Amino acid sequence: MSTQEHAPPPSPEPATAPQTSRGAPRSPLWPPLRALLLRLHFYAGVLVAPFIAVAALTGLLYAFTPQLEQWLYADQLHVEDQGQPLPVSMQVEAARQAHPEGSLTAVRIGGPEDSTRVLFAVDGLEEGVRSSVFVDPYTADVLGTLEVYGTSGALPVRTWISMLHRHLHLGEVGRLYSELAASWLWVVALGGVVLWLGRSRTGARVRRALLPERSASGRGSTLSWHGSAGLWLLVGVLALGATGLTWSAYAGQNIGTVRQALNWQTPSLDAEIFEEGHHGG
Repeated sequence: MSTQEHAPPPSPEPATAPQTSRGAPRSPLWPPLRALLLRLHFYAGVLVAPFIAVAALTGLLYAFTPQLEQWLYADQLHVEDQGQPLPVSMQVEAARQAHPEGSLTAVRIGGPEDSTRVLFAVDGLEEGVRSSVFVDPYTADVLGTLEVYGTSGALPVRTWISMLHRHLHLGEVGRLYSELAASWLWVVALGGVVLWLGRSRTGARVRRALLPERSASGRGSTLSWHGSAGLWLLVGVLALGATGLTWSAYAGQNIGTVRQALNWQTPSLDAEIFEEGHHGG
């Protein structure tokens, strides 16, 4: 009678650490950390999303303000080149007659086809706003008067767009919101990077992080595009947040103090020269 041979039962495999379905073992701290980052990324994103939209649109519009100014205020900004201009003291005197109540703060001389801007501090204007008298440098005719803002002498259209970009024309409340959003923008951006790069992947990891997965569909496709686009835009988003802080209420004030300490201020006019010429003449 023949006998049947039976294979011995397989020996049990050694226990291994639990693994994710697509990668290496995870730290036990990762799940709660991921949950916290997800909540911060979502709720902070809801907070800063309006700021990003307004900042992007108004920033793009602000980039075209030089062309808008040249078009809207052509009569005040440009003159016909007539050779040798008159002395600056005569141009300042013509502007002073148009604004005798103002205190001279600056004179800006342009090119051969540009008018001369004579800036005065006038009581009743908002902080940072001055009255700019535009004078024809060849005839000393006053071409007009406009209110300008800041050390750069921004004309009204640029000032309006700038204030929309800075605080949505909401005053101090808008500035505080802008500062809060610019501060949390870094949390949103960097937290999103950690979440995106923290996903376990096998093979082509770098490509999947930088490029959206074309084979994904539905929510997976949206998440893939969101993560890849966010990674590419990271540097620009961080720069947007940093520049937003320079325009804010508290951080901007501290940055202004640093600029003053490093002497990064716009050169100002010594008005005493023209005051002496005015009284002496």
